[in-house]
Amino acid sequence: MLSSSLVVALVAASGAYAAPQAGSSLTSAAGSAAASATSAGGSEVSSATAAAASALSTVLGSWPSLQDIQKKLDLNDTYLNSLPPSAIMVPSYSNFTSSGWNVRFYGLVYKQPNVSTSDLDSIIDGLKTDNLNSTQQQLLQNRTSALAAIPIPRANVSAIVKLNGTFVTPETGIALNTSDEVGELDEFRVIQGLNGDKETSQTQVAEVGLLDVQGPGNSTTILVPTSGISVISDIDDVLRITKVYVPNQGLFNSFVQPYVNVPGIPELFESWHQKLPNVSFHYDTTTPLELTRTYVDYLFSNFPLGSLEMRPVNLTEPSQILDARLDSLKRLYQSFPQRKFVLVGDTSSSTLLSAYPNITQTFPNQTQCIFIRNTSATDSDDKLPFSTKEFQNVNSSQYFFYRTADDIVNLDVAGGQCVNSSVPQNVTFGEQGGPLSNSAMKPAAGMAMAAIAVVIGVALV
Repeated sequence: MLSSSLVVALVAASGAYAAPQAGSSLTSAAGSAAASATSAGGSEVSSATAAAASALSTVLGSWPSLQDIQKKLDLNDTYLNSLPPSAIMVPSYSNFTSSGWNVRFYGLVYKQPNVSTSDLDSIIDGLKTDNLNSTQQQLLQNRTSALAAIPIPRANVSAIVKLNGTFVTPETGIALNTSDEVGELDEFRVIQGLNGDKETSQTQVAEVGLLDVQGPGNSTTILVPTSGISVISDIDDVLRITKVYVPNQGLFNSFVQPYVNVPGIPELFESWHQKLPNVSFHYDTTTPLELTRTYVDYLFSNFPLGSLEMRPVNLTEPSQILDARLDSLKRLYQSFPQRKFVLVGDTSSSTLLSAYPNITQTFPNQTQCIFIRNTSATDSDDKLPFSTKEFQNVNSSQYFFYRTADDIVNLDVAGGQCVNSSVPQNVTFGEQGGPLSNSAMKPAAGMAMAAIAVVIGVALV
């Protein structure tokens, strides 16, 4: 049986091949979903999700059944059983304890079928990948084939840790807990002897890897000092231009186009890397875990090395994704109770507009600054309403809605300066932005867009 991830991959690819147009069918689908998302409570989300799902057939043309996909790609049990196990290890972080360094092992054990762009042509009526240039075809191939990963539940694996090229664990590895029912690994383990069982005064990088898989299974973990400043940042439309608020263009930028940095942000992060005391970087996205390598290749070619948090494989509902983001934030805050945190996000991410104020109120002495990029202030294509309601109980000196990197690059973040008084703020603690004059419809439209994003696998939430 195919994993739902393959469906997500092919849906995304089929939506991405055509150049994005204003008023596209997918944008129209968002409007239809918004019209359905008018009831109260959780039914708004489920209604929007259902509307988005029902719209996909018209957006994508003739969509094959799972059986058709499995048959055309020849993904029978014999073939799947013949594939060797592979693994993705997500860059992680480690905290120092009285027992030594507590290392997080985080990843996915899976089997990787071969899915080519010609396969996409053959199974999706209307998808013509020959409209893409060679670079776009290669990017589409790399990014969608990763989403075709088929998780291996209850996998037995062993891990190794190295520091400066020297084994800290036995070369034969240490046995980890088995992967869960969707193939994920996520556990902390104290590794005796790492960094001589001593604290570090600055962030260091150790290597981690799995032994019981073929293909890539290696990654890094950062050894984070007990005190200092940690930067936690979203990725899409904060670090790179994705335009998740324009559905077709968001797909096109996510799966077909080379990634493009938000101007000035790499320089801002490098400035923080040089100036903030004992700084560490932690990147967070709601993009599925299977796309880890694509994100790692981009991130660490443009931004300081750090840890990465991806969306768990089995989460689909917006409420689940919000809970996952809160859990990852709480884990970081609890792992480093003496560190201060700088939180960076954007107005197109509804989960962060809730999660950042929430975590700040839960741990009032640990959040240094919250910086939110107001995408609607600099991009007229952003028609998505957003809510600043959750910020009403946060001290106004702690958060700042910025337009460009220039608005914050000269702030004394280490000294607690979070606000550039020369930049006007218009925080109403309610629904803001968006083209709809009827404020009652704005939340529904936002949830509809989020629902479409969940269905197609783009990190709008």
